[in-house]
Amino acid sequence: MKGFLFVTTPGARVSKKNNELIVEIKNEKKRIPIGVINHVFLIGSVNITASAIKFLSSRGRFLFLLNKFGKVISIVYPELLGSDNSTRAAQYFIFSREDQYFIFSREEKKLEITKELLKRKVFYSYDVIRNIFSSRKLKSEGLEDWRESILSMIDSGNDNQAMLGIDGQISKFLYSKFSSFNESPFYFDRREYYPPKDPVNALLSLSFSIFYSLMFPILISKGFDPYLGFFHIKRGKHGALCSDVMEIARPKIIEFVFNTINDEFLEISDFVQSSSGVFLKKDALKSFLKLYSDVIIYERSDLTLAPVLDFVNWLRDYLKNEVSNYL
Repeated sequence: MKGFLFVTTPGARVSKKNNELIVEIKNEKKRIPIGVINHVFLIGSVNITASAIKFLSSRGRFLFLLNKFGKVISIVYPELLGSDNSTRAAQYFIFSREDQYFIFSREEKKLEITKELLKRKVFYSYDVIRNIFSSRKLKSEGLEDWRESILSMIDSGNDNQAMLGIDGQISKFLYSKFSSFNESPFYFDRREYYPPKDPVNALLSLSFSIFYSLMFPILISKGFDPYLGFFHIKRGKHGALCSDVMEIARPKIIEFVFNTINDEFLEISDFVQSSSGVFLKKDALKSFLKLYSDVIIYERSDLTLAPVLDFVNWLRDYLKNEVSNYL
């Protein structure tokens, strides 16, 4: 079974020999066959050789470089699908991007896509919170009213700025609810993006960054340009469409983080407080990433990835149909 390779030890070195990656940590070497690797994440001050980068690219693997806070610094793409226009898969790839570019210039269609995206996020948020209430045998009073109120606001919104405001309200609701369920020694007041100022925000930032990274291979495999979004605005090297589609998964990722601290998986001593922010220590980071892979990517992929993939497939069909209506 393939998995994601995370290398987190400062000073570690990744190289290539035959059909394997060699991870060197001090005087120890670990050989990892390329066949068991999906994509590679290097977090913090980890080194990689040029031959290893070329090897990953030729084998269709993405390489993600993240800083110690989990922020994506750089992405090395594999040899991209679509470079050879003679294949049927390449034609599918090209046509999907042409549809995306065509609809991107039409503001009314971008608004329709954003409304569909936020409605799905609302329904998913409702289900996640309702299940928590049910598991704690609590009454979810006001939850349905909140859902219907937000859906009504989405329907009546008439521009992207309005949608950004509504999304802010959804996020505020989610964090307030999960904060009320927080039974851990970790204090959480509000979401602070980058750099994170406390352990909970550090875990949230890291969890979101990893999931955001996973959206690149998923969207490219579906023929999309990951940098051209319909809701988020592209700035610099930001993959706006990646941020778009992962909005649906945010409720489940937030739940994962609060479950992790409530289950006492981590201790306050597992974190480092520096002048630039808070981040996990080396061993704690390894443990957290394994839990993240097991729960978010594999064990509960039907709960976290499936809704995202459903939206991606809906978007592909929507773009195709809308373009055909113009032609």
